[in-house]
Amino acid sequence: MEDFWCRLWHLLLLLCLTGLLQGGRVNDDKMQFLGEIFKICLSNVTLHTDLCHGQRQVQIQEGPLYRVQGYPISISCNVSGFKGPSSQNFEFMVKKSNVEINMISTEKENFAYAMFSSRVRGKDIEIERLSGSSVLLRIKKLLEEDAGELFCHTPNTDGEYLGSYEAGTTLNVIKDTLVASYSGSPSQSLSEGDPLQLECQVSSQTYQHTHLSVTWFVHSEEDENPRPIITLNKDLTVKTGAGFEDRYHAGVISMDKVEDTTYRLKMSQLQESDQGKFYCKAIEWIQDPDRSWTQIAHKTSSACNVEVKQIEVAPDVGSFTVYMKALKGPLLVGDALDIQCSVKAQHLPGHLFSVTWLKNQKNVAQIGSSGMLTVFDSYKERENAAEMRAVKISHTDYLLTIRSATTEDQGQYQCEVWQENMNDDGTFRKIQKQLSGPETVSITAKESDLTVVMVMKDAVTEGDTLQVTCSVSGFKGPLSVSWQHKKDSGDSFSDVISLTHEGVMKDIGTRYQSRHVQTLHSPAGNFTLEIGASTTSDSGEYRCVVSEWTVQSNGEMTKANTQSQQKAISVNSVESQMTVTLKSRTTNVNINSSVELLCTVKGPKVSLGVRWMFQPPNSTVQRNILSISHTGEISWGADQRNYQLSVQIQPSATVFLLIVPRASKQQEGQYQCQVDAYQKDVQKAMKNSNPLAVTVRKPESKLSLSKLKPRLETTANTDAVIECSVLTTTTDTSRFMITWMIGSQMLLTMDLDAVVKFGPAAGPEKDQRIRMEVRQKQTFQLTVRQVRTSDSGPYRCEVDEWLQDPLGDWYSLKKQSDTTELVVREKASDFRMNKANSQLNVKEGEQLMLSCSVDGIGSDSALRYSLTWMFNRDQSSSVTLLTYSYDGRLMFNSYNSELEGRLHFSSPKVGVFHLAIHRAIQEDRGRYYCQVQPHQLDCKGHWTPKASDKSGYTNVSVQLIENKLHVHKEDQSLNITNVQEGVTIDCVIDSRSSDKSVFEVTWSRGQRNELPIIIFNASRDGTLHSAIGDKDLVFRRPKAMHYKLTVPNINPTDTGLYYCQVAEWIQTAANKWRRIGEDKSGELSVHVENEESLEQDSFTVDSTHKSLDIKEGEQFELECSLNVEKEDPTRHYALRWVFNSLKTSSGTSLLLYSYNGHLQYLTENKDRLRFSRPTSSIFNLVVLNSDADDSGSYQCRVDQYQLDCEGKWKPTTQAQSGLTVVNVRSIESKLSVMKENKMLNITNLQAGFTVDCVIDSQSSDNSAFEVTWFKVQEEGPLAIFTAKRDGTLHSAINDKYLVFGRPLATHYKLTVPQINPTDVGQYYCQVEEWLPTADNWKKFASDKSGELSVHVHTEGDPEKSSDPLGATLGITIPLICFLVLVIIFLLKREHKRNSDLKKKKACLWAENNPLTPLPEVTLAAGDHFES
Repeated sequence: MEDFWCRLWHLLLLLCLTGLLQGGRVNDDKMQFLGEIFKICLSNVTLHTDLCHGQRQVQIQEGPLYRVQGYPISISCNVSGFKGPSSQNFEFMVKKSNVEINMISTEKENFAYAMFSSRVRGKDIEIERLSGSSVLLRIKKLLEEDAGELFCHTPNTDGEYLGSYEAGTTLNVIKDTLVASYSGSPSQSLSEGDPLQLECQVSSQTYQHTHLSVTWFVHSEEDENPRPIITLNKDLTVKTGAGFEDRYHAGVISMDKVEDTTYRLKMSQLQESDQGKFYCKAIEWIQDPDRSWTQIAHKTSSACNVEVKQIEVAPDVGSFTVYMKALKGPLLVGDALDIQCSVKAQHLPGHLFSVTWLKNQKNVAQIGSSGMLTVFDSYKERENAAEMRAVKISHTDYLLTIRSATTEDQGQYQCEVWQENMNDDGTFRKIQKQLSGPETVSITAKESDLTVVMVMKDAVTEGDTLQVTCSVSGFKGPLSVSWQHKKDSGDSFSDVISLTHEGVMKDIGTRYQSRHVQTLHSPAGNFTLEIGASTTSDSGEYRCVVSEWTVQSNGEMTKANTQSQQKAISVNSVESQMTVTLKSRTTNVNINSSVELLCTVKGPKVSLGVRWMFQPPNSTVQRNILSISHTGEISWGADQRNYQLSVQIQPSATVFLLIVPRASKQQEGQYQCQVDAYQKDVQKAMKNSNPLAVTVRKPESKLSLSKLKPRLETTANTDAVIECSVLTTTTDTSRFMITWMIGSQMLLTMDLDAVVKFGPAAGPEKDQRIRMEVRQKQTFQLTVRQVRTSDSGPYRCEVDEWLQDPLGDWYSLKKQSDTTELVVREKASDFRMNKANSQLNVKEGEQLMLSCSVDGIGSDSALRYSLTWMFNRDQSSSVTLLTYSYDGRLMFNSYNSELEGRLHFSSPKVGVFHLAIHRAIQEDRGRYYCQVQPHQLDCKGHWTPKASDKSGYTNVSVQLIENKLHVHKEDQSLNITNVQEGVTIDCVIDSRSSDKSVFEVTWSRGQRNELPIIIFNASRDGTLHSAIGDKDLVFRRPKAMHYKLTVPNINPTDTGLYYCQVAEWIQTAANKWRRIGEDKSGELSVHVENEESLEQDSFTVDSTHKSLDIKEGEQFELECSLNVEKEDPTRHYALRWVFNSLKTSSGTSLLLYSYNGHLQYLTENKDRLRFSRPTSSIFNLVVLNSDADDSGSYQCRVDQYQLDCEGKWKPTTQAQSGLTVVNVRSIESKLSVMKENKMLNITNLQAGFTVDCVIDSQSSDNSAFEVTWFKVQEEGPLAIFTAKRDGTLHSAINDKYLVFGRPLATHYKLTVPQINPTDVGQYYCQVEEWLPTADNWKKFASDKSGELSVHVHTEGDPEKSSDPLGATLGITIPLICFLVLVIIFLLKREHKRNSDLKKKKACLWAENNPLTPLPEVTLAAGDHFES
C-alpha cells in the first residue's frame, strides 16, 4: 500500500511539472495561477517523502496524570513506523531536577538505578508486553518519589535515525485522602418485612477534580463473594446488583445521597435472604487528558451485621386460607392454561395481600399489595408477546392465564400469599404467609408425523462457508424454521435467523447483522443455514426449530407441532491447521561451507508470507534477515549478497529455502522462520517455527612453537633475552598476537598490527627496561635490561593465531604457550637478628614492652627494614600482629580488633623495634618474636629485598589481680508491727582488690525452707533493676563502698531473710570485663506482724517434686497448680516464677503475675517465655529454644490477696510449689573433618595447589563453620587464611592473593597460586563448629584435617637413583661441561676488561667501599649461568 501511494505522488508531481513546462508564454495572471499549482506540487513532494519513508513514532499515555500514593498504576507506551524486529524494546526513565533516573527496561536486567533496582527485582515495577510494539508499565504500589517526568524510550533498530524515539508524560503522586466510614450500630436484629436504613460517610480532600462512586454490599455465610446491592456511579446513575433488580424497580430498594458525604441505603421490606454483613465501598475516579475515567483509590467501610428473623404468626392474629384451581381436563399444546388463586380471610379488616404463582417452587408472576404486576425470568418475553397475563378479577380472586401452552408449561403449580400492612412511609411490611395445595398440570403434544434430521460436517476451516441442513419429513401444512446457536454447553441458545411459514427471513441475531447469513428452503422440505466467512466464534451447537402450521376456524394460522434437532460443529482456525517446521542437514559446518535451511509449511491453501530471523549466541534479540509478504514483495534486513532464497510449492506443503553460500562465524546462531497466513488480505494466523541452531566451526589449529628452556639463570644488572619462535602455522596468511606473561600478570602484548602495549606487570619503571622485537618472520624476542632479583619468576610466551573469514572478520584459533623460569641471583647477605630468648612478667592492667634488634647494625643509610611481629600461645599456630614496611607504612593484621587498639609500635633507632601492649590482660600471655627483612638501595635508586631472618622469642606471662573483696557480715533481726514503715538493708564493703574496680550489688530475700530470690540489682554500669512489681524499692549509695536498699510500706509477705551479694569487676580492655571475686553480707531477718483480722482461706500449691530431661533446642513446659477449697471473687492470687541456676546460690525471678492480672517479665530472655492461665487455678510457663544455661530448679510462689472492707486488696498468706528440676542435655558433638594425608610434588611453578577441607559430618543442621588453614613451621603452625562463620575472609599472606572457594556447604577450598620454593611445607585446616544459642553463638566443637605435604622441584634438584653408574655419569658430565664454559668465559672477560672499564661509571653500593661493577655480559639465546 505504501508503494502505491509513492507511485501516485510521483504521478502527481510529474503532471504538475508537465503543466508548468507546457505553459509557454503566459501573462501575469496565468503565472500567478501556475505558482499556486507549483506550491501544491511542493506540498505533494513533502507528503510523498512522509509516505515513502516511514518514520518511527513513540507515543505514551497523555499527561499530566494524577495518581494516589500506595495504589497501582499502569501507563501505556507504543511505537509505530519502525524497521527491524517486530518485537521492540522499551526503556522507562524518570526525570527529576534535570537528571534522568533509569527505572526499568525490557532488554537490560541491570538497567534500573539504585532508587528503583530493589523494586524491579521484587516485581513491584514491571513491564507487561501487549504486543511487539506496545507495552504497559505497571507499578504495584506507587510511592511519592515516583513523581516526575516519565519518559518512554525505544532503542534504534532502523539503521538510521528518522522520527521520534522517546515520548514523555508528567506523573503527579497525590496523597490518599479518600475516607469511607460507617458509624452506625455494628449489628441489627430485624424480622422479615421490616425496613432497613444504613448510612455511609464518604469524602475526599484532594485538590484535583475527582468523582466518587459508592456501592453497598451484603455478604452472607452462604455467599462465596459479597453481593453488590446497589451502586451510585461516578456520573450519578444507579446500577443494581444481580438478584435485586425487581425489588429496585418495585421501589423496595433505593440509595440516596444526603448532603455532600452521606450515602443512605433503604430497603423497605427485608427478606430472609438479605441476612449478612452490610458495608459500603467507595471508589475515587479521575478524568485523564484523553477523556477516559480512571480509578485511582478505593476504601471499604466497617460492616453492620444484620440478622433477619423469620416471622412467626401469633395465635391471636387473624387467619386466612389460600385455594388454587387449575383446569383438570387434559390439555394439548396450543390450548389456554388458567390458574386461579382465591383468598378467604377471617378477622382481617383492611387486609392487603401479595399473591405469587409458583411453578416447581420457582416464581412465575406476582401481583403486589399495590396491584403492581411482576413477571419473572423467561416469562417476561411471553408477557411482552401477549402470550400470558396475570390479573386480579375480584377482591379475593387472582387469575394467571397462558394463552398458548407448550409442553414446557407442565409441572406442579402453587399459590403463595403474603398478608401485608402499609407503613407510614408508604412501604409494605409482611405479616404472615400461606401456601395453597400443589396441583400438577399435564400438557400433551398433538399427534404428528413431523420429523427433523440435521445434516452437516463436523468441522470447517475458518473463512469457509458454514452450512447446516435440517431435513424435514411427515409434514402436512406450511413450515417455519428458527436457527439458534450457543458456543459453550453452559450457555443458552441465541437467535441466528428465522424463516416464517410465509417464506420471509427475519429475526437476524445481533452478532449476525453485518454478516452474510441466509436460510434456504427447498420444495422437498430441507432448510439450509449458510454463514459466509466463518470465524472460530461460530463453533458450538446449532439447533433448528421447525414448526408446522395449521389454519384455525377463524382463519388464523397457528402452530400445530414443533420439532427440533441440534448438533455441534467446530470452526477450526487457520492457525490451528497450520504447522511450520524448520530443518536442515547442514547445522554443523566449517567456516566457508554452505548452510541450507528448509522452512516447511503445511495447512489450508491460503496466501503465505515468511520472515527469516536470526539470533546470535548470547543474545536475546532476533534480527530480520529478510521478509516475503503474501503479495510476493521481498524486504531485506541483512546484506543480500550473503544469502540465497527459493520457494517450492508442493501438493501437501510449501517449502521456503534459505541458503548461506559461505558461512562465517557471524552467521553462527539460532535461526527461525515466521509464517503469516492471509485470507482475502486479512491476516488469519502467525506461527513461528522451531528454533534451529547452526554452528560454524573454526578449522583445526596446526600451530606449533619451539620449546623454551625450562630455566634461565643470570645475575643482577645484566640483560636477559628470551626468544619465542613459531614452527608451523595453519595457513600461509595467518597472523599472530603475542603476549608475554610473568606469573598471572601480563607484561606486554603485541597485536596483529605489531602495536606493543605494556601490561600491569610492567609498572611505571620496568616498562623502560623491557623491549620486544620480531626477528625474521615468526620469531619474537623479549629483552629485559639490567635485571634485578625482583624480575625473577616464570615468563610465559602466549601465541594466538588469527585467520580471516569470508566477511572479512578476524578470528583466533587455539592458543599455544611455553614457559621458562628466570632466576636472578645476588650475593649472599651477612644480615642476622638477635636470637637471644627472654622472659617477661607483667601484672594485669600494666603496659607490656617488647623489643627486637638487628645484630651489628650501623648507621648505613642504604639499608631499610621491613618487619612482621608474630605471636602464638601454648605452642598453637602463629598469628600476625602487625607489619611495618621499609617505606614507613604500618599495617595492623591483628586477628583481634580489641588488641589492635592496644598496640603501639616504635623504632627509636635503625635496627631496633619496640612493640608496646597497653593494659595487659590474661589473653596476652604467650610467645612473641619478629621477622625482619632488609632492603638495599641499588645504583638505580630502587630498594631491593634481601634475605630475611627472625629474632629470638620473648615469653610473656600476665599475673592476675589478687581477690581482696570482703563484705560486712553482721546478722540482725527485726520485728515490725507498723506496716507503714519501711526496712533498709545495708551493704557495706570492708575491702576491695583494686582502686580501679567497680561493683555489682544484688539483694536477695528468702525463707527458712526455700531458696532465696533476687529482689533488686545495681549493675556495675549504674543501671538498676527491680524484681518486685507491686512496690517501688528505694536505692541509695551514700558512699563509694556503702549501698542501701529500702523496702517501703511492708506487709506480711515481706517477711523473710534479706542479704546482699557483691561482685567485684575490673575492666581489662575495651568492652571486656573480668570478675575478680564475689562475697555476701550477713542476713537481716525481718518478721512482719499482721494486726488486721482478715479471714484466711486455706489453699495449697502442688508441692510434688518433678524432673524434666530436655534436649538442647527443645521447649519445655512448667505447671503451677493451686488447690482451693472454694472459688471466692474476693480472693485473688499473685504468682512469681523463680529459677535457681546450678551456677548461683540465689534464685532469679523470671516473671511476676500480679493479683490484678498484670504480667511483668523480669528476665532478659523474655522472648523465650510464654505464660498462660488456662483455668483459674492453673498457671503454665513454656520455655522455648532451651540451652544448657536453662538447667536448674524452677519453683512458683503464690501470694493470696483479699478484698477488705475499704475495697483494697491486701496480701494474706503465701504458698510455694515443689521443685521442678530441669536438665538440658547438650547436643552430642558429631563434627568430623576428612583426615586423609596427601603428598604433592610440583615441578611447574606456574601452577598452584589447593588445600581441600571436607566436613564429613556435623552436629546440627543449624551449625555454622569457621575454617582456618595453617602452614607448619619450626616455631609452630602459622595461620595463613581464615573464613569466618559470618562470611568474612582474612588473609595473613600479603605477597600473594590466596583464592577461597566453597563449592558445597561442607566443602571448603583454599588455592595457593604461583607457588615458589618458599611454599614447601605441610598444610592442614582447622574447623570450628558454632551453634546458635538463645541470644548469641557458642563454639561447640573443633576438628582438624589431614596434612597435605607440598614439595616444589626446581631444576637441579637431586633425584634418587638405584643405578650408581648412572648417578656418577649424571654428575661428572655436567661438571666437565661447566668447567669448560667457565674457562671460555674467563678468557673472554680478560680480553675485554680494559676497554670495558673505560666505558663504565663508578657505582656506590650498599657497602661503604666504592666498587667497580662487573662488565655487562649479553647472553646468547640458550646460554645461561650456573651457580
